[in-house]
Amino acid sequence: MQHYFGKIVGDEAFLEEEDLRHLKVRRTEIGEPIEISTEDGKLYQCEITSLSPLRITVKEEVKNMREPDIKLTLAFSLLKSDHNELIIQKATEIGATSFAPFVSERSIVRPEGKEDNKLQRMRKIAKEAAVQCRRNIIPAVLPYSSFEEILRLEASHRYLAYEGLLGDSKSLFKELNNIKKGDDILVLIGPEGGFSDKEILKAKEAGFEFLSLGRSMLRAETAAIYATSLIVAKGEE
Repeated sequence: MQHYFGKIVGDEAFLEEEDLRHLKVRRTEIGEPIEISTEDGKLYQCEITSLSPLRITVKEEVKNMREPDIKLTLAFSLLKSDHNELIIQKATEIGATSFAPFVSERSIVRPEGKEDNKLQRMRKIAKEAAVQCRRNIIPAVLPYSSFEEILRLEASHRYLAYEGLLGDSKSLFKELNNIKKGDDILVLIGPEGGFSDKEILKAKEAGFEFLSLGRSMLRAETAAIYATSLIVAKGEE
């Protein structure tokens, strides 16, 4: 069944122009069922009841358990090439709630301003991945932040994946025992060269917990996807 994000007004559903074009390209037929999620995360079973003009009728609200019971904000330092897009795509598929891309001391990619075309591209990928996986929400991709701004974000648990603890017993896997349903988690992932000593000190002063992601030195994009997998799996217990 096709899945879309849209608005519900009374017994009628409305989609964005891009999604309407997609329906037409697919040669949609009257009576075809589709799913529509709204901004507040609700899911509706709908049906195509007219083609000219296109009309989508709401049949019923669907109760489901697709979203994990833990909210995860994945904050990652901007990376080279298409690695930022890979993080957005895969972490959305797994179940991340939002993304906070930031510029750190060792970041190679340094955008001008809070938003650019690459950020818009990341938001588009988040939506496409959410549609593909039939998520109830589209994860938010926040405007670019500085490292200092990221440190001010609030959460029930705030973690920094620190390569200096490689293989240490204080691992994210063990920390999962301290996470419970309903918690909101913030995880910081550094750039290709890791966090600087100055940033580590600032994060410590801001109250972040430092954790190892295992015994192997992971690439930044792999670390982001791995951390997301562990935390979301905890929320599905």
